[in-house]
Amino acid sequence: MVKRNSQTLVILFLITLQGIILVSSCTRLTLPTEQNEGILVTGSATVKAPPDLATLQVGVQSFAETAQQATADNNLKVEKIIASMKNKGLTDEDMETNSFNISPQREYKNNKPPVVIGFNVTNMLAIKIRDLGRVGELMQATIDNGANTINGLTFSVEDPTPLRQKARRAAMEDALSRAGILAEVSDVEVGKPISIQELSYGGPVVRSESVAIAEFAMDAKVPIQTPNDVDTKIDLQVRFEIK
Repeated sequence: MVKRNSQTLVILFLITLQGIILVSSCTRLTLPTEQNEGILVTGSATVKAPPDLATLQVGVQSFAETAQQATADNNLKVEKIIASMKNKGLTDEDMETNSFNISPQREYKNNKPPVVIGFNVTNMLAIKIRDLGRVGELMQATIDNGANTINGLTFSVEDPTPLRQKARRAAMEDALSRAGILAEVSDVEVGKPISIQELSYGGPVVRSESVAIAEFAMDAKVPIQTPNDVDTKIDLQVRFEIK
């Protein structure tokens, strides 16, 4: 009899616990929240500024029957490129290895298993150029000293912090203006911000150019047109009280 009563109590306890969990779950789903109150708007702003930094992605791709020979040939050309940049005033801090890769090259024919016929070695450098008037000159110097791969050229602002701060202020003003218009047509007044979330911040947005090495002639300056400005964009999501 005692055993049966104990089992009954356990069952009643489990049923009660299940009911509590169900009620708690329903409460979380139905309780109102302040997150759904107020006026929710997105403010955006873009600040333009002239670029002061160019970054060149340039490198050497070499092929040989062995990985050792391909690497040795590649090293010589990359070292020559680095030396030429230093001779033109750049420092070690202006150059860094962006990627290094060794991959086998296989030959497929006559429905036979592929055969490794050699190895490709690629070494890519990121070169920072602060004198934008010399971009074409320095790019040509890398080509003259063995570069045969260019992944692109980008223009940006080296220290974007002041631009971001300016864009944030302007984005907040834009959010307040949008909220004011919505409040006016709804016959209410805008209160203080309840929440502010930065959705994204822009770079500045770099301007990039792709470059084809085959178009360049030896001892010539690569024609490069520097963009007038780059963009820094900020988006804010702001929720305002309604008075």
